[in-house]
Amino acid sequence: PAVGQPREIRAGRYTFTPDACLELAFNKLRGPIVEESDSVALAVPANLAPNQVTRLVEIALRAKLPLKGTASAPLAVAAHRAALLLVGKPAPPADKSPPSGWVVPLRPAATGPGAVVIVDADEFALSAATIMVERETARLLAHAVWPRVAVKAWKDRLLDAVSDRCVRLCRRDPRDSADAEQSLFEQLDEALERSRAGQRVGLTVRTAHWYQDLMLQPEELDGYCSGLAQAGAEAIREMIAGQRVPPRAVWLTHAAGRLPGLGQAIQQNTPEGTAVEVLPVGAVAHAAAALVPRWLTGDLPRTHLDAVLPYPAVSSRDAESAASRSASLTPRRG
Repeated sequence: PAVGQPREIRAGRYTFTPDACLELAFNKLRGPIVEESDSVALAVPANLAPNQVTRLVEIALRAKLPLKGTASAPLAVAAHRAALLLVGKPAPPADKSPPSGWVVPLRPAATGPGAVVIVDADEFALSAATIMVERETARLLAHAVWPRVAVKAWKDRLLDAVSDRCVRLCRRDPRDSADAEQSLFEQLDEALERSRAGQRVGLTVRTAHWYQDLMLQPEELDGYCSGLAQAGAEAIREMIAGQRVPPRAVWLTHAAGRLPGLGQAIQQNTPEGTAVEVLPVGAVAHAAAALVPRWLTGDLPRTHLDAVLPYPAVSSRDAESAASRSASLTPRRG
């Protein structure tokens, strides 16, 4: 979020600008990228200003990335998965048993044009964008960011909760040792992944003089982060309440969906007819990659796509393909 701004980032005796940090990242990525492809697309957060996107492109080109186009990430995802809203998810084949836990809906799911809210999370903020999915166009209606419930806040809360547990168990605090605290912090990403999958989480705290192994249930991580989850869900609820018609669905990116308790809290605070789902880990990348052939053939303009993204008419086959890449959070109420 600081690209193009006069800020300094310090790391030991080194000082960088945000632009320099981004250029270092692009230079590191260039090698493996160009070995695989001669065409690159960038999906960027919806909250980046036009001058920041321009700067982003300049840095990517200076790093010699074979950039073909840029698009707003939530807009690209909505366009890539438009068939799920326009056509609907296919029902299980009549000659096969329905999936475990599948329940016949009380009323058919609505199809046709409708809105979807896409929720994302990163170190800067929790963010959401409302996209209207029309017959052949995805259109950005609104977007918002909430820095107070960024991923960093969740990790800080988990770090404090786990450290407090260590104090209760062995009278030692990992926060008293920079190495122990850093080691614990580096285990949090794996912990979030396991918790999202409903698995027990194992954490190990070690110093030169003591160690402690901890086993946590997913429900415990949800409890630690309940305040953040409720704050994030309330922000999404207020955003939805300001719209004339409730969205057809709320889609959480993988990064947002793994935040403990957030998906469930959003589900409890959304209208009855709104589905809540977690997208696969590669959803944004797949959406961006799908745009590259269209830029290469001239089907899309060589401008940043941040307001409107057209796409070909969708079919039931497109819906089947999109449904195979989706993951429901839990069955909706009713």
